[in-house]
Amino acid sequence: MSLHSESNQLYFDFVYSDYFNKHSEFKYLLDLINQIDWSAVPEFNNPHVGRTGYSRHSLLKALFVQKVKGFNTRELIHFLRSYPFFSQAIGFNPIANFVPSESTFSSFKKSFDTSLLDDIIASTVKRGIDMGVFDPINLCIDSYPVTFRSFFNNKKSHGKFKYCNEYYNSPLDADFGVKPVSNSKPVYDKHGNQKNSISYLGYKVHTLSFLNVPLFSVVSSASHHDKNYAFPLLNKAKELLNLSGFNFLADAAYDSSDLYDFVHLESESTAFIPLRTSSKKPLVGDCGKPLSLHSHYRETKRNIFRNKYVCDDPSNCPLNKNNCYAYRNFSKDDFRRFLNRDSSSFKKVYKKRTLIESIFSKLADMTNSTSLRCKNAVEVECNLSNLYLIASAFLAHSMGRDDLLASPKTLMYETAVC
Repeated sequence: MSLHSESNQLYFDFVYSDYFNKHSEFKYLLDLINQIDWSAVPEFNNPHVGRTGYSRHSLLKALFVQKVKGFNTRELIHFLRSYPFFSQAIGFNPIANFVPSESTFSSFKKSFDTSLLDDIIASTVKRGIDMGVFDPINLCIDSYPVTFRSFFNNKKSHGKFKYCNEYYNSPLDADFGVKPVSNSKPVYDKHGNQKNSISYLGYKVHTLSFLNVPLFSVVSSASHHDKNYAFPLLNKAKELLNLSGFNFLADAAYDSSDLYDFVHLESESTAFIPLRTSSKKPLVGDCGKPLSLHSHYRETKRNIFRNKYVCDDPSNCPLNKNNCYAYRNFSKDDFRRFLNRDSSSFKKVYKKRTLIESIFSKLADMTNSTSLRCKNAVEVECNLSNLYLIASAFLAHSMGRDDLLASPKTLMYETAVC
């Protein structure tokens, strides 16, 4: 190669490097990545044994970019190979063919310890609380569905199958659950009536959040109940973020005495949860007659209080039963019954929960369906989506645009014109 051609190459390298550093898309991605402290994750597994392999920091950053850009794995690999300067900036080298394959990304997500992602989120959020970016006074919880890409989720196949594991040779963590139907995409039964909910095969993502950003996510099979996953999420908030004295906002799916007691006694906070529709209805017997309170007693074995309800007039029972009876259980402290849901203070706090609807809409759009069979891999992707929104909030704050803390797309357009 001549001296003239070498000088031209150096000139073009300089121009491309300058373009890379100032180009809005790459700068935006790197600015987001730099908002996060990745040091909570050890960079290599057993660095003194065998081949070094890919840096776990680099793999996480690549998967983070995948969530920001909305890529699938093949598109991510193509992106990394097409832009070598960016790949080198996050720890890869496509020129030397040092870019992970699909199988590498897949095995990494299956085996990665998600508690390390919790540590990354916790350290980043703590910094945000200290800087005044996040307000920890209100914590919200909700869930959203992630459908598994399968013919089981074809509308024409709904209701024809009960078991999916017999159709798949390898283990599948997903199972059947129920999700609400969007008004923009109505579903009708065979009589032409619009359905309120439909069954689906997939996962359910339970997410704890502030009013403007999500925090931690736990993934379960679709059939699992929402309430059971509030406890591990609240424990993470208590242990990793040292949060207490907050308002806990949830919908009626989390209406449970033991959850109220946990929030009040363990987290030293206040739960704002409306009553389930079923708990407002009077108890009735098998014949449909209302039951009356008979007695109130304490069950020492389970340390709970119970109300027993019986029929007032069993002699006229149309079913010829001696008596119909039913029980309602209450915890020892029973904070659930002490909350006045008709008060102005309850309504003032609970109406703030509507602010998180846009957050969960963004999260559902980023991970609305998946082909991943492993629950751990789905949890990695969902927590990286949370990190994206957290990093976007930090970037908005650093730009003096606190009005865009919960608007990552608008922020991206703002950086494009800067």
